[in-house]
Amino acid sequence: MSENFLSKILHLIRYGKLSSAWSWLSIAIIKVGGPKVAAYLSYLSIDWGDMKYDKTILCLYRESFVKDVVELRKRTSLNFPVVKGGFTRFQMAWFPKHMQVQTFYQSYQGENNPAIELGLKYAHHLIHLVCKKKQVHAVLSANFDYWQDSVFKNACKDLDIPFLVLSREHPIIPKVCDFVINRYRKANYHFQGTAIAVAGISTKKVILDVKTICSPEQVTITGLPRYDAWFDVDTSLTIDERPLITLLTFTKGYYADQTFKDVLKLFCETAANYGDSSVHFLIKTKDAADTQYVRQMMFESGLDNLECSHERDLFEVLPKSRMVISYNSLSLVEAVMAKAWIVIPAWDQCKDKGEEAMYSTNNPKVDKVVSFAYNPEELQDMIASCVKGRSRLIQDDDVQDFIGEYIHIPTKDRYSQEFESFVAPYLKVKD
Repeated sequence: MSENFLSKILHLIRYGKLSSAWSWLSIAIIKVGGPKVAAYLSYLSIDWGDMKYDKTILCLYRESFVKDVVELRKRTSLNFPVVKGGFTRFQMAWFPKHMQVQTFYQSYQGENNPAIELGLKYAHHLIHLVCKKKQVHAVLSANFDYWQDSVFKNACKDLDIPFLVLSREHPIIPKVCDFVINRYRKANYHFQGTAIAVAGISTKKVILDVKTICSPEQVTITGLPRYDAWFDVDTSLTIDERPLITLLTFTKGYYADQTFKDVLKLFCETAANYGDSSVHFLIKTKDAADTQYVRQMMFESGLDNLECSHERDLFEVLPKSRMVISYNSLSLVEAVMAKAWIVIPAWDQCKDKGEEAMYSTNNPKVDKVVSFAYNPEELQDMIASCVKGRSRLIQDDDVQDFIGEYIHIPTKDRYSQEFESFVAPYLKVKD
């Protein structure tokens, strides 16, 4: 049977009618077949892309990380096949629960550990299978402290292949930065790969403040290639032409759960008040679970001008948004790229300064771009102005200054080129 046929069969099992059984079925297969069978199943899951270049970076799938891969495939002279299945689930057949913990897994790894030996065989064989099709010049992960990646780091050392990271984690809020630093210190975490690319200065500072993770030379600020997509997005619609007022959810992990409920209620009530307007109100959720959670809280439903959805992409939503409302979300940087009016609630749990605030009025680069609503009435007034086509005017230089506070602005043409320059010294050509 061809690999393509087997891949389709595997896909049908994982995502079709047998998907509910895949969890225990896959573990049973791996326990019987061992690391080589696991590696082959993962190999069948690979999204290869075009594979038209000489050098290949094998990527380990993570949902948001794939957005970076999409842009890297478009804009660099490198191949980026993505392993989409198994490297977490299959390793659960060998690794006990206490070793399946991000950051802290190193505390439970010792010599002659049977779980690591099985995982290492799996990683070796998977890389070997890929190399039969195309030589692997590096392995790339979305973070530097995933337990699932530890065997790939060891395999890369054995094979003299660099293990690289394009970190999707980008802590900015002071309280979150302190939490992350303390977590790494408590774990006494050491990065066992080659080098790390990060989105901006705050992530690099967190890594280096810990002291034990890696050397400064191993961390490079490249920004995130996913932001290259904004160079291709039309953001020229005027405020009057834009049909949406958008609420980006800040439901969990933002230190403002109750205030979000208040903002959601106000947003729904306001939508009901403007049912005759051509403007539509969109609650943009993160995923299906977030959509279900928010719909259970919604004060109004069934309005023709009110939508709650996770399926619409930010690249489509933000350039059509007159106003974007959210709190402590990095997506607001993208909203600024889209030239929308940014409004942040700043009452009760939502702060405009201090350890829990990503966007602070004490920062003049923020204050020139962001509008803060200090009570529900102010937020209602801002929405009313927006419905009528009035908006806060922002200068292009202020936009660039704001963006640069949170994510790196490429010194080369694009983020993808910065990343390509980062990886270039590590991509050795082997005979």
